[in-house]
Amino acid sequence: MLTDERHDIIRALLVSDGRVVANELAVRFGVSEDTIRRDLRELAKAGYCRRVHGGALAPAPAAIPIAARVEKNADAKSRLAAEAVKLLQPRHTVFIDAGSTNYAIARAIPRHIELTVVTNAPAIAAALADHEQSTVIMLGGIYKGSLGSVGGNATVEAVEAIYGDLVFLGSCAIDVTFGVSALDAVEAEVKRAMVMQSRAVAVAATSDKLGLAAPFRVAKPASLTHLVVEADADAALLDEFAAQGTNIHHAR
Repeated sequence: MLTDERHDIIRALLVSDGRVVANELAVRFGVSEDTIRRDLRELAKAGYCRRVHGGALAPAPAAIPIAARVEKNADAKSRLAAEAVKLLQPRHTVFIDAGSTNYAIARAIPRHIELTVVTNAPAIAAALADHEQSTVIMLGGIYKGSLGSVGGNATVEAVEAIYGDLVFLGSCAIDVTFGVSALDAVEAEVKRAMVMQSRAVAVAATSDKLGLAAPFRVAKPASLTHLVVEADADAALLDEFAAQGTNIHHAR
């Protein structure tokens, strides 16, 4: 088989499955793993995949402005939010990271529950304005409108002064090999700080975020305590997360 033919098949597998495994490709094509690694390097250089240990992942989609993301898959995000808020316990301190699904989570938080909510997203803080039982801490920093969040050194330092029981982590992409990742380096730094300062880490993700990798890793797979997914999420992928200790919650 010619190199271009292998590349075409690998690209098709990345589209259909979201990932490829080097040793499986070597067996499939009857070539060495070194040859496959060269193929993956070339495809990664051309932007068709992101290399990870043992294979490659489909690249995450380009960033979409927050205003558009709020409207995209709105019904699915509402169902995810309804399931995610079941993780909340009274008097907990909770980080809610920026993101359209997390905005839906903030809107779904019952008004009677007593919480301390820490967020880097003005829209999330505003969504909790009428929650009289909750204390809302709005983190400072440099505001980036396309992300709907603040970031930078001041934001990270403020996060490091707080210890949370739980973080709802926004995700651009999530994969069982690479973990949770983000498209923006500054955003990823704030997310990593929230993970480090939290006892438990939760991600609510629509199915289009699963099996993808963005450039900046936020948390390794083993760091993920809870994963809230849609009913049609890939069962095999979820089994791999569960095998690493993640609690899987299906939205209804």
